[in-house]
Amino acid sequence: ILAQVCAFSRVMAYEDKDEDRGTLVFQGGKKLSEEYYIVSVYDSQEKGTLTFSAYELENSDTYNISFPYVEFDALFKADPDMFNNQNKETRYQWIVQRLDFVTEGSGKKLVLASEPTLQETDTPTTGGKLIPTGRPNYSDRLKQKAEIDKLEEKRARNITDKALKARKHFLAELHEKTRLEELKAAARNQRIEEERQERREKEQMARRRQEEKHERYSANNDKRETRITQLELERKTREERKIADIMEEDRRKRVEREARLEAARRSKRDKELAARQNEEAESERIQTLEAKRDTSIAQRQERAQHRETEYLEARKRTLEAQEKQKAEKEERKLRHVYAKAAERARLLKQKHDEMVEWAKQSDGRAQAEHYADQARAVMLCEHIDTMKADRDKKEHELRARKQATVEEQSVANSRQSEEAAARQKQFQELEARRQQNIAAREEVREKRYHEYIEHVRQLKSSDRGTAEGATEDPRAKAREERAQRRQAQEEQAQQRAELARLREEKIRAKQRERDAAEATRIADMKAAAKAREAELDAKKEELRLQAKEAAKQGEAVEVPAAPAE
Repeated sequence: ILAQVCAFSRVMAYEDKDEDRGTLVFQGGKKLSEEYYIVSVYDSQEKGTLTFSAYELENSDTYNISFPYVEFDALFKADPDMFNNQNKETRYQWIVQRLDFVTEGSGKKLVLASEPTLQETDTPTTGGKLIPTGRPNYSDRLKQKAEIDKLEEKRARNITDKALKARKHFLAELHEKTRLEELKAAARNQRIEEERQERREKEQMARRRQEEKHERYSANNDKRETRITQLELERKTREERKIADIMEEDRRKRVEREARLEAARRSKRDKELAARQNEEAESERIQTLEAKRDTSIAQRQERAQHRETEYLEARKRTLEAQEKQKAEKEERKLRHVYAKAAERARLLKQKHDEMVEWAKQSDGRAQAEHYADQARAVMLCEHIDTMKADRDKKEHELRARKQATVEEQSVANSRQSEEAAARQKQFQELEARRQQNIAAREEVREKRYHEYIEHVRQLKSSDRGTAEGATEDPRAKAREERAQRRQAQEEQAQQRAELARLREEKIRAKQRERDAAEATRIADMKAAAKAREAELDAKKEELRLQAKEAAKQGEAVEVPAAPAE
């Protein structure tokens, strides 16, 4: 119990230091989910909140839930006794009885349940005592007040006894839990000590094995050094014999080497001559292909121009036929209108006495129709203007897209040129690094060769001049030939790269010229087609207006003539 009281003191001291949650005003115990918790209530007047904190004894975790003053008072509106702000401890116990945990993600969260989470016995009630329905007198009111006071005292005693009983039970379980934790800690410490002792024994055994292994390595190293000394002596003897054999073999092969070098020179000259001839043939073939390609492009453009001319002529004939049909149709329509007007005038002449009033109404109707026709003509003109504006806008957007396409093509061509230049620069850098590596390898090879000559010179000082003459001349010639061959290969590679670059630039320039010419030709065609369409629209509108005016004039002249006759 003393240890448990110390634990409570440490917990309360720790909670009192937490200034963010406020002042500790209540503390109690609760068992949730088979675990024991110390529930503390903190009142923060600065923030205006009450914080309920549940401290878990098993792993020292703390879970909090906060209530503003307004929300906390709203929880007790249904109970007049609990709504009184003086019953603070009763309120805190009511909240503590309803605290529970819910799972949130990978952890737990403290929440307020709707029902108590701890089973408790019901408080005693007044039993089956009847409540009087009439107005009580003074003595009855005194008795009722005394009974109410006794019930309040009894209720307070029951609550206090119940709280003490629950606290004692909680402290007993907490003490048993603490004792189990101490036993677990002692067993854990004993297990740690055993593991430490076992680890020390393993380290000592490993140290002994390492020492034995080091001794074996030392003995083997001594044997190895002795054996290496013997092998070096034997190798030195063999090398001396090999050097003598090499010198003799070198004298014998000198003539053969000179013959092979001469044959190689002749073969190299023949190959270079054949390579130059192949390059010239390739250049002629490329020029022939370029000429054929230009001829094919010109023929294709000529065929396209011919097809375009045929298409335009066929379209022109079609439009002329359509215009002719429309003109004939308008003429038939005018004749029909004239015939109808004559028939109407003839009828008016027959019935001029009955139709005098009708003629007046007809004049008004004709004037209204004239105004309506004028309005329709204005709307039709506006509609035609709108359609022309839309068509001009679409053609402008098409030209803009075409221009953007041409610009993008030019940008892509310039980008390809830059990439080709970058590749050429990278090739030159790689070639420079290759030459540096070759020079470095030649320098190392020359150094080794001089070391070898110096060694041979020391062994055979009497034959020094012969050895130098036999070895230096072929190597120097071979180096010069290799350098010349590499230089020739580099020049050929550069020439091929330059030819490829010039060919690509020429092809791109011709492609750009063809694209520009094609774009200009298409724009001219569209402009001409647009002009022809505008001219045809104007002619149609003019013919339509002329027919309309002629019809109105014929009607205006012939209709009033009936009364005069």
